[in-house]
Amino acid sequence: MFWKKKKKKEVPQEATQQPMTREQIIAQAKANAAAARSEIGDETLDKIKEAMMKKENNPFEQAKRKVKAMDKQKVADSVSDWMREKD
Repeated sequence: MFWKKKKKKEVPQEATQQPMTREQIIAQAKANAAAARSEIGDETLDKIKEAMMKKENNPFEQAKRKVKAMDKQKVADSVSDWMREKD
């Protein structure tokens, strides 16, 4: 019988380092955002922002937000009334 030696698992270097502090995480996130902004371009980001604002401000989306903010029982009663009126 032959016995195989088990190889020691190498621990990645990142695992041996101490966890990042909150400030380091924020700094890294800001650096990542700046890099993404420069790669995508301000013009493209402005177009995306405008499209999102149009979607959020359309009447249907406003109505959905109002219904979500309302009392659930009141909404259910109103829908029931509408259904009865339809018949």
